[in-house]
Amino acid sequence: MRHHNGVRSAVLTGALALALAACATEATDDAGSDDGGDSGSCRIAIDNGSGTGFPYPNAGAQGITDAAEELGCEVIAHLDGKSDVQTEAANVQNIVSQQPDGVVIIPANAAEAGRFVDQMSEAGIKVVSFHSIIGAERAIDDVYPSLSALVIENETGVGAMVGEAMMESLPDGGPIGLVLGAPGYAENTLRVDEFRAVTEGTFEIVAEQPGGWVADQGQTACASMLNANPEIVGFYAISDDMAVGCQQAVESAGSSAVVWGVGGSQLGIDSITAGGMDGTVCYKPYDGGRRAMEELKKAIDDDDYGTGELVFYDTPVITAENAGDCEPQW
Repeated sequence: MRHHNGVRSAVLTGALALALAACATEATDDAGSDDGGDSGSCRIAIDNGSGTGFPYPNAGAQGITDAAEELGCEVIAHLDGKSDVQTEAANVQNIVSQQPDGVVIIPANAAEAGRFVDQMSEAGIKVVSFHSIIGAERAIDDVYPSLSALVIENETGVGAMVGEAMMESLPDGGPIGLVLGAPGYAENTLRVDEFRAVTEGTFEIVAEQPGGWVADQGQTACASMLNANPEIVGFYAISDDMAVGCQQAVESAGSSAVVWGVGGSQLGIDSITAGGMDGTVCYKPYDGGRRAMEELKKAIDDDDYGTGELVFYDTPVITAENAGDCEPQW
């Protein structure tokens, strides 16, 4: 089974026709985090559409569960969608029938998830999305209007963070390669657009290939790009697993190209501390899951909480010099 932290973006089909009032989106940060209120107990569910077979959503779900217990809330359902839209659809119907106060959704498919959020919202259930934009082709700050909140890594800002770090280590610039996730995932643009913007004029992207979110495909992609473009000075792989594989290809080819990833996974941090990958951005799914539960509790307790909140949590740039600042959570 694949080991990834990507979320599919696909064409929305079968969406319910609703008259939704678009609400203003407000970005908040960790400085505003509190315990989610103390107005009493609640009943919540976790729609883990991404599937319990993947480490990233599992770590997020554990953070949700632990925060729920601390906030006095009962988790009445934690349903495994097995990264399958039809399975998740059945799970959502199950959740709606149990009428929880709120749901944290970790969807299998960002576009299809819009109708699930609508179904739960229409039933009077507060919904917070963790780690996934909801709706087809939505910008990160265009939060799906039926959501109380979207709690997510700064998926657009991460590209700029990696780009700036790579330019610092390669001030003379040069040709580089990109390793993308599997086709159809939103991260292929979210994590790359600002990278292209900030590195324009310094780096020339001479090749890009999909790496399927896993190390062996990342290795194959970088080996192929190096074979065609041996002058490449660096690679940006949009997940740590692909970056680890890419670094192995660089080493096998005798290249000195730097390799950067995204995620802060155990695999990635181990590679950095062993002198493999050059850096990553530390994602913290457990912390993010806790924050999602805190926001859900606020939405349940406060009738004035509103909808469309955008909440980021801290995701630092990590190199060998500060690898201790990223304790892997997945």
